[in-house]
Amino acid sequence: MLTQESKLYANLPVAEKYSILESMRLEFDRLYHDDRPTYDRYRASLRQNTWDALEENWKLWDPVPKSHVIWEGPNDCTCRLKPSHPNYKDCEAVNFTVCQYDLHGSPNFDTVTYPGSIVDISDLYDKLSADNIQKRGGGPNSLQEIAQNRMIPTLKPAIEAWAKTNGSEPDFWQWRDSLNLVPHEDTDSRTMRLVYRPAHTAFKHRGGVANALNIKSHFN
Repeated sequence: MLTQESKLYANLPVAEKYSILESMRLEFDRLYHDDRPTYDRYRASLRQNTWDALEENWKLWDPVPKSHVIWEGPNDCTCRLKPSHPNYKDCEAVNFTVCQYDLHGSPNFDTVTYPGSIVDISDLYDKLSADNIQKRGGGPNSLQEIAQNRMIPTLKPAIEAWAKTNGSEPDFWQWRDSLNLVPHEDTDSRTMRLVYRPAHTAFKHRGGVANALNIKSHFN
């Protein structure tokens, strides 16, 4: 545990530090239930700053859906929308009323991800300021705008086809909104993708931005 902790204070990328912190969190979860003396010993050995970061990571399950849903399956990590959920009909239309979450609280949006929209943004978490990482309104220096601009070369044929059909100029942002897509930062602070908006809204989660900011505020 102490070896892992020391890496959090080394010169490593944000995404790698997040992976280390998460592995520590999962190990603490296991020890808490299976070996309380070892849990207490490791807890006492950590720096307070490290423990504060771990406690922030334990909040990863806070945003998940709590109403109009059923949690089921192994480790209760499968979320099923009830027909009463506000987004049920929209999600049903794309056959996505059930979503699998992993042990990191990350929803699997693979089947509602627009093909070709996945881009690596791990470097942006390292070099951008906290303000530009969490700036949801966009802007030329924001993580969201830089990341989505990285998608354009791959998505260009789809955008141009959409523009031709609609008699308009090729425009990524208008194309994206016309398909009801929204950017989603993966929980691991490594990638961004375009996801069908109703699914993204229905299956709430803590994304890569929150996890990256936790790392940057405690270890950078």
